[in-house]
Amino acid sequence: MRFTRSIPIVAASALLLAGCGSDDAQELIDQAAESIPDEDDAEPDEGDEGDGGESEPDEVVSIDDGTVDVTVHYGGLEYTIAGYEVVDLDAEASPDGEVDRRVQGLELVFDVSVFNPGSDTANPSPGVTMEWDEGDTGNVIAVSGQPDFRQVPGDASSSGEISVRIPPDDLEVYDADSARLLLGQDGHNRAQVPVGADAELIDRFPVQQEQLIGETLDVGDVLVTIDAAEVRWDAGGGSHVENGIALFELTYTMDNPDGSQSCSTRGEGAFALTLPNGEGITDLGVTERCVRGGETETDVRTGFHVEEDFAGDYTLRHERGDDTDEITFELVEGDGSPADERETR
Repeated sequence: MRFTRSIPIVAASALLLAGCGSDDAQELIDQAAESIPDEDDAEPDEGDEGDGGESEPDEVVSIDDGTVDVTVHYGGLEYTIAGYEVVDLDAEASPDGEVDRRVQGLELVFDVSVFNPGSDTANPSPGVTMEWDEGDTGNVIAVSGQPDFRQVPGDASSSGEISVRIPPDDLEVYDADSARLLLGQDGHNRAQVPVGADAELIDRFPVQQEQLIGETLDVGDVLVTIDAAEVRWDAGGGSHVENGIALFELTYTMDNPDGSQSCSTRGEGAFALTLPNGEGITDLGVTERCVRGGETETDVRTGFHVEEDFAGDYTLRHERGDDTDEITFELVEGDGSPADERETR
């Protein structure tokens, strides 16, 4: 802002014309002139940068490339995230590559390998979200990611990538230490990949219950032998069960040396499970009800929804017609394991 001397001088001249003596008028003029600040000493108005009127550009927020090297399980597939590269969208759009301010933001491109431990071809298509904590506010910032994968044949791997675009407003509050990548649907048991140093790994690998292998239920003429038992987070078909719930799954063999066919209850209820709190629940169904006389059915499965904190004592009861048998066992918590580790146990 610039000051002018004209107004007080005109006022003093008016007094002179009004009849003041020349000495008095001159003294007023001198006093007015002395009271006006010099232009060089004047304080600039707010917003006046004092340097051609141009403000300094805001600091350009950037993220460095990073290594992750983590494998997680989602929807029956194993995703290995090696690391990520950062693409500066504003630099790409600028003719000279210089970035004064963010308009488009940054894009993180994660290098991913997908392994399919099953026998059927799979189509990886997990929902992807990247999250981080906003300082001490307790807020969580979430931006969507875009997966790009090809089909994966059974017992094979395929490469792909996940892209996450972070717009300028979200970059201003980006927290590298708490950043994490989530695979799955909100409200269900998602896998979590730590991108930052403070983020937690939640791999969602099935937790084996080896203490149950070989346990038998003698139900009339049929002997049911447990071949595998695990606590899982996926419910088949590529989906995961809701938060707070896990799937306890059993794989078993039915051996029927008798001459007549034996079948369990239709629908749910062939098996019953007593939980640690004493509550009783029935199974979610069986993949095979019947076994013919003199034959054996293998790779039969059933399952139960149990609490996420599943450790404790349980009782499993099986019913076929008028015959029943039961076993008591303990489910134990532990680290989940990839398919290749489970097969070698």
